[in-house]
Amino acid sequence: YASADNTECLSCPAGKISGVASSECTVCETGKYAEGEGNVECRFCDDWDVIKGSVTYSNGTKSSEGCICPAGEFHDDATFSCEKVLEGVKTNIAGMNVTTLDLKPGYWRTKVSSRDVTKCMSPEHCLGGSDINKQCKLGHQGPLCGVCSPGYASIGSGSSLKCVTCSGGDANQTIASYSTLLALLLAACVALSRFASKKSEERNELKRAGSTRESVDKLDKVAGKIEDFQPYAKILTSYLQIVAGLGFALDLAFPPLLTSIFEFFGSIVNLDFLNLMPLGCLSTYDYHRSLVVTTAGPVLLSVMMMIWYRALIGARKQKAANALFGWFLFLSFLVLPSVSTKIFYNFACKDFDGDYGSYLKVDLSIDCNSAEHKLFSMYAILAILVYPFGIPAMYMTLLYRKRDLVNPGADKNISTESALEEREENEEKFADLLSIGFLYSSYDPSYYYFELVETARKLLLTGALVFFGPGTSTQIV
Repeated sequence: YASADNTECLSCPAGKISGVASSECTVCETGKYAEGEGNVECRFCDDWDVIKGSVTYSNGTKSSEGCICPAGEFHDDATFSCEKVLEGVKTNIAGMNVTTLDLKPGYWRTKVSSRDVTKCMSPEHCLGGSDINKQCKLGHQGPLCGVCSPGYASIGSGSSLKCVTCSGGDANQTIASYSTLLALLLAACVALSRFASKKSEERNELKRAGSTRESVDKLDKVAGKIEDFQPYAKILTSYLQIVAGLGFALDLAFPPLLTSIFEFFGSIVNLDFLNLMPLGCLSTYDYHRSLVVTTAGPVLLSVMMMIWYRALIGARKQKAANALFGWFLFLSFLVLPSVSTKIFYNFACKDFDGDYGSYLKVDLSIDCNSAEHKLFSMYAILAILVYPFGIPAMYMTLLYRKRDLVNPGADKNISTESALEEREENEEKFADLLSIGFLYSSYDPSYYYFELVETARKLLLTGALVFFGPGTSTQIV
């Protein structure tokens, strides 16, 4: 541009331009820039030579470095253009590129160059932000911020995971509280069993003594109420066992309060109290150790119950033996879904982008490619033979051997009521038949096998779902 006295030509500084015979420099408008001195035109930021789709937010931009992507977009260095931000990235920040993506709370990524923004299992675990080293809440670290830091121990798993500090005595109080609750529940079960057994013995003694029909009827009503409650108790237990694991298996995020309720009652019906205790404060305790305790514990208890059962048979205490065997079947009914689910979860790994690796979905501290995990996977395969296959096979064998007694109307053209009466007569004639009453007493004689169907349904709706794509229509089908 010309000087004030028109004696010389001067160069416009960066961010400004001038035309021929101009008396002053013109500032580049928004969306353009002029790099260096002596420019006669402003260049557009929205150009493939710069960043396609970029803009400036002020006049007089002095270089292409001032061209940035607008809010809701980020500079994709692979395409040299502005692209819509990924899910989980804030949409109110301009000028982001791959390395400066600012994540919303509840999202996480493996490294600054990662384009894979992943939703955390719990929004509370991940703080978001652009600093990779500050993504996780205090006490959390690792993949999806789903691993407890040193000095903390986990309670629950998945979306309900909480990392509690091991200092201050809170962890010990939690362990003591749940241990007390477990003891009370066991005491209640024993008391209920003894009450039912006592009433049954009183009823039989009254019959043998020739007591009045009125006295026997009163005890019959008590026994009848207990028997009538059993199907409802089994339905409620099965329901809680299924819904307690649906959130994890289907990658569903239930409201926090509902998740806590399902987890609490699910731990009760699944006998999985250890999951609610911060045992990591006492010793090294991860999913692999939990798998061993969960699978070996019921087996050892069952062996002791069978030794006791044989001793009662040898002592000719058939009623006590029947009651014990019934409790054994009840134990298998409770642990089958939960233990099978825990076994199946050992094979559910989550792959992360790049070289970050693959980690066990239910315990993100475990590397699925490690030698230790491969060893425990072999153990889990053996456990599958005992639980998902072994227990249903036991049910089928027990029912098949007694099929003529529990379904007396199979070869007869009789009504359901008549078949039930005949089944009750068989229970009085054959003392050991009542030992498997838990398996068939809730069903009509012609459907005596239906416990097998219910068992298969529970297995499919709990642990087996992890073998299908999470969140896909395959799981629904």
